[in-house]
Formats: sequence, structure tokens, C-alpha cells
Amino acid sequence: MSDFDAAGHRPASPYRPGGARLTRLSRVCSDNDAGRGAPITGLAHVQLLVSDVGASAKWYSAVLGLVPFADDPDIGYVALRHKAGKFVVVLTQAPAARDKPAEAAHDRLDHLALAVPDRAQLAEWAEHITEIGIPHAGVVLEDGHPSLQLRDPDGVAIELVAP
Repeated sequence: MSDFDAAGHRPASPYRPGGARLTRLSRVCSDNDAGRGAPITGLAHVQLLVSDVGASAKWYSAVLGLVPFADDPDIGYVALRHKAGKFVVVLTQAPAARDKPAEAAHDRLDHLALAVPDRAQLAEWAEHITEIGIPHAGVVLEDGHPSLQLRDPDGVAIELVAP
């Protein structure tokens, strides 16, 4: 099954509001069933297994504007942060990459969606990454929201979405 339809749109996720699975889940779990909320203040980091840490670090820096935060070449990881978004993407050498080709990206993560302020800034960013040679299908509507859908060097789907 393709990640995108013929028009270049990602099919609606069943886990989004209104999706079938969320509706079924809401019948099983309610707000009353949930325990005390964890004291979460935001996203700390996302850690991805990649086949080439250097190539992925270059891609995430160019596409998302992430800057070096920490690294350990002996272990095979680099942490990149987004200053304004206050989150970190950790890229770790996939064990499979040392001996055989990395597992398919879809076995690791469906996609990572990051919020952007508005459609205009999303369109400007799409132009910028076109200029630096990053392929993409342009800004599309997903569930009525402007979205820029990208693939990192390992095929992981990264989505920038405006309200």
C-alpha cells in the first residue's frame, strides 16, 4: 500500500479525531477512565534509527533547521535540536545498518508531524527546501490542513502541517 494517493495526499490517519479507530477507542476509554495526567510540558525528543547518521544529520539540519546539540561518534548517534520548537531529534546508527540493510522505515515510525505557524510560512519553507534540492510534492491539503510531506534519507515520513 502506498503512503500517498494519486494526488500526493497521505490517507487520513485512523487515529485522528473522527477516525474509526479513535471512535472505537473512545467507546472503551473515556476521560473518566484516564488516570491523573502525567506532568508533560512538551516533546523532549524523538529518537530515530538511521542507516547513515551523518547523511541523516545533514538532511534534518537542512530541512528542519536543526542544529547540533550533542553527539557520540563511538556510540553512533547525534542529537540535533530546534531552538524555537524546543525539541530534539536523536539520530542513532541502526544496528542492522552495520551488518545488513536497515529495516524498512515503515517498521520504525509511520510519520512525525510538526506544527508550523501558518500556510504562508509553510509555503515559504517549501520554496526554501526546493532551492536547496530536497524533493517534495509541494504543499497539499490533508484533512483540510496545509501540509508539506517529506521523506528523510531512510524513508521516514516527516510532515510539516499548518493549522
